[in-house]
Amino acid sequence: MPNWKEFRFKIEGKVNGEELTPLTMPMARLAEYITDLALIMGHRESVHFIKVDEGSHESVVLVDAEEESRVTGQIQSAVRGMGPREANAAYKRLDDRLREDDGVGYIANVSSKAKVIEFPGRSLDLPQAYGPIKEKASIVGVLRRVGGFDRTVPIHLQRADEVIFYCDADEIIAKQLAPLYSQTIRVHGIATYSRGKEGMWELDHFKIQSFDPQPLSLDSFSQTIAKLKAIPGNEWNDLADPLEELQKIRHGEDNVKQ
Repeated sequence: MPNWKEFRFKIEGKVNGEELTPLTMPMARLAEYITDLALIMGHRESVHFIKVDEGSHESVVLVDAEEESRVTGQIQSAVRGMGPREANAAYKRLDDRLREDDGVGYIANVSSKAKVIEFPGRSLDLPQAYGPIKEKASIVGVLRRVGGFDRTVPIHLQRADEVIFYCDADEIIAKQLAPLYSQTIRVHGIATYSRGKEGMWELDHFKIQSFDPQPLSLDSFSQTIAKLKAIPGNEWNDLADPLEELQKIRHGEDNVKQ
């Protein structure tokens, strides 16, 4: 029996002047929300819609505990426009629906007592576009292309969820990257973002300035923890729940369910 983590998608809004509840939202409209929610969360084999709670409009979703961090990561990436293409588009559609329904919403991880993301809905001031802005960032992906005829060399990285990042680098770095073709690597550089009128951030360009010399391991979370525990004298051997400890580090002690 899987170890489930509970997530909730909460909507606060109105339909024809009435507060949204399971009895006031038409089933067809609920289906639209749930379809977008499924795309935002991804990992379809490990995410299960259970019910809509009575008295409010909270959709209850259970996630396989082993996929909790990946699902959370995809949700948060979709807000920044850096998730899978369908997840990014679904985030925008869902937020547009909330605006149409004079509503706002959020996704919460009940198990860790933390909000994962919020949907601004009606509270978003659409006319405000912003950017571009530049900041240091890193990208992890499989090296799929090195080469081209431009002034800088096109570099394509493919993330595990098949999202392609179109980057570039100077010839020196490109030549150093070439032997790592088809391997998973981490690159560092300058990311250029812009925010459209819909409020979504998108990665417009990534300039690779350096990279980790060794390819990354493809071990699963469980395999990684097993390797850490195999090292004599380390603290991981004393942890009953390593995943919970990582959640504390990420979200803070007060935001993790004891």
